[in-house]
Amino acid sequence: MSEPSPEKFGKFIEYNRCNKRWSQNQLGKLIGVTSSYITSVENGELWPTDHVIDQIASLFGVPHEYLYAMLGPKPQGVGQSAKRTL
Repeated sequence: MSEPSPEKFGKFIEYNRCNKRWSQNQLGKLIGVTSSYITSVENGELWPTDHVIDQIASLFGVPHEYLYAMLGPKPQGVGQSAKRTL
């Protein structure tokens, strides 16, 4: 697996969502978040909560550990925003 990042995680979510022919709104309803939340996660702008990661793992049939590895470690000082300050 290449370098983990919120952007890579987001592309994985988008790819799998599209393969299932789900809109962002449909996926959001399935996991209890808004379509704008899904957009932000797919764009690598938002760090998903543990609950969202677990829900996505279940829906896409992958171990949640795989998703955590793809996302990488959460940088210190980052709440839900995935943007890192330099």
